[in-house]
Formats: sequence, structure tokens, C-alpha cells
Amino acid sequence: MVIWIRNRRFRLLWTSTLLSNLGNWLMIVAVPVHVYTMTGSTLSSGFAFVAQTLPAIVFAPLAGVLADQWDRRAVMVGADLLRMAVVLALVVVDDPGMLWLLYTVMFFESAIGHVFQPAARAVVPAIVGRGGDLEAANSWNTVASGVVRLAGAPLGGALYALVGFDALVLIDSATYLASAVLIFGMGRLRVADDGHRPGTSSWLAAFRGQIREGLAFLFGHPVLRTTLGVSSIFLMANAALNVLLVPYVISVLGGDAGDVGVLMAALGGGFLASAYVGNVLSRSGLLRLSFTGCLAAITLCFAGLFLIHHFAAALVFIALAGLPGGALLMLVQVQVQRHTPDRQLGRVGSAFSAAEMAATVVGASAGSIAGQQLPLITTVWLVIGVLAAGAAVAALLLPTRSGPPAAEPVVTATPPATAGTGGDG
Repeated sequence: MVIWIRNRRFRLLWTSTLLSNLGNWLMIVAVPVHVYTMTGSTLSSGFAFVAQTLPAIVFAPLAGVLADQWDRRAVMVGADLLRMAVVLALVVVDDPGMLWLLYTVMFFESAIGHVFQPAARAVVPAIVGRGGDLEAANSWNTVASGVVRLAGAPLGGALYALVGFDALVLIDSATYLASAVLIFGMGRLRVADDGHRPGTSSWLAAFRGQIREGLAFLFGHPVLRTTLGVSSIFLMANAALNVLLVPYVISVLGGDAGDVGVLMAALGGGFLASAYVGNVLSRSGLLRLSFTGCLAAITLCFAGLFLIHHFAAALVFIALAGLPGGALLMLVQVQVQRHTPDRQLGRVGSAFSAAEMAATVVGASAGSIAGQQLPLITTVWLVIGVLAAGAAVAALLLPTRSGPPAAEPVVTATPPATAGTGGDG
């Protein structure tokens, strides 16, 4: 709570990302429902997911370079304003013949969002430093993610039924405008020049050089390299089990769509509570034990979820899975922010995002195919085995303790004339 109260810039950044992420989650339910209502086709509604997923892989390299080479506050404000304008086009999508526009809008909204994300993550160490406040800041970010996961999708469904799709689009657009205003209010952040300059070759050659430099640092750093592998294994297995959750609830537990919604809400509640767990584990400095323990706990929770065939047990275990799951994601983010030099944070963060999204797509696809070809429980055991392998990788390859952080960025802030300077701490 202390960092949120005394650090004005972090407070503005946190609130802005909460609003923009909430806007995204409001549409997670509304867009597929709107498409399915118009078409009656699950394939058509599924294309909306594809349109939102691809940009994370396609645009991540460009987004990382932009976050490292441009003013990060300007990148975030510009991304929010572009998303505000782009999503407004959804109000004209009122018949199946306009679905091409909906898919286009969803693609570009997601693409612009993946420009926003690395800049927002890279700004955090510049605002709070790389010491103990970094864990506190990421705990607050985990709380925001938990709130959004817990409330966003149900609220979007309720608002869709209450006010309709067009009004929900306007609400989503307004969240981006509010986010842009808050970020602008942070004041200009200037990171001290480290003397690094890209060469004078062509833009394309310079871009490739920037990408190579970021990847060379990432894969040359043992902690970050192993962290990337472990988080990708976790997200691949998690995506596969998410795909299997619906058929498991319906065919094995005898539930319905409402029961699936209850389980997802319980998972969001566990994720919300994971902020405290992640904070404690990260501050302990016990890197190998923290990662291995989280993955082992996730493995046990998923085993209980799918192998004890009772809805009450499923509800308990999926909520418990959110605790180590959210803590693991927070541990990953802290390692990236703590060990990456400021001028490479955007590229390294984008590389993580692209790899993790690719792992999610692979896991969801593999889970769908295996679930179709094999007995459900056999597929579950295979995925649980993948999770256990991730825990083994962490135990074997991660160092016992986290190493020293990268050099602290030297930052000065120039707040806007009307904002004042109090409360930054």
C-alpha cells in the first residue's frame, strides 16, 4: 500500500493500465457473443480469438524496439489514443457481412496493445527502482490483473445484456482515453543516456541489429534464458488444460456453462490473492526454490482439479491453482525487470511476450488435438507430466538465489505544469 500512496507516478500508471485492461476484458465475452448472435457459427466467433492472438507474435519485435528507442510515455499515450479511435469502428458491425471489419479492428487493437505493454513494463523500474519497491509494484500489478480477471469477463457479459454491444464499445473506447490522460499526467520521464547509439545503416538493418542485440542479451543471460523456458512450459500446459476444462466439466462432472464460469471466477480469485505470495517469494531471493515450488504446487492443484471427479473439489483446486500460478508470473516479470538493462527492457519484455503467447497457442492447439484423439484423462496426465518437467527444469537450471540487479536507471521527471510535484516519494 505504501508505494501506491507515496509514488504518484506509479499510482497513475497502475490506474491507467487497470482501466485499459478492464476495457479489453469487457470485450472478451461481448465480442464472441456478438459474433455468434449474428452468425450462429462457433468458427466465426473463434476467428475473433485468432485475430487477438496473432499480433502478440507478429508485432512483438517491432514493439520492443519502439519501447527502447522512443519516449515510453509518448508510446503509451499514442497507443491508447489509437486504440480509442480504432475500437469505435465496431459500432457499425451489425450484420455478418461486416465481420471482416470486426476481425480487422480486433487485430489492430491487439497489435497496438502489444506496443503499449512493453513500454508500460519497462517504465516500472524507472519509476520505482530495482530494489524492494519493484516487488511491491509488481504485487500491485498482479492485484490489478486479478481484479480484471475476476470481474472483467462477467461484467462484460452483464453489460452486454444490459446496454448492448454498441454501448460496450463506447465504454471500452472511454477506458483508453482515460488511460491516456493518466499516463500523460505522469510527466516526462528521462532515463540517463548510457552512451549507446545504433549504427548509421539503413532503418531495416538497424532494426535487425536492435533485435539481435536484445535476443543475444536474453539468451546469453542464464537466469532470463531459463526463466523464459520455464514460463513457456507453464503457459503451454496451462493453455492445454484450459482447453480441456470445458469438456471435463460437461462430460465428466455433468456441469454446464454456468459451472465453467464459476470455476473461472474462482481461478481469478486465486490469482488476485497471488500478489501477496509472489511478493513474499520474490523478496526471499530464493529463486530456484520459488520457481520449483510454484510449479510443483500448480502440478498438484491441476491433478486434484482433473483427477478428483467432484465439482466442489474442482472449485477448491482451481482457486488454489491461481495462487502459485499468479505468483510464478510475477516472479518472471520481476526477473525481467531486475536483470535487464533499461535500454533493452522493451525488446527483452517483448521477446518474453511473443514466446509466451506462442507457447499458449501451441498448448491450446495440442490440447485440442490430443483431447480429440485420446481419452480425456490420458491427455490430462500428459499435460501434468509437462508441468512436472517444467518444475524439473527450474530445479536443475536456475541458480539457488537471484543475482544482482542490472544497473539502476537514472531518472528525472518533469511533471506537467498543472500537476504539481507532491506525492512522488
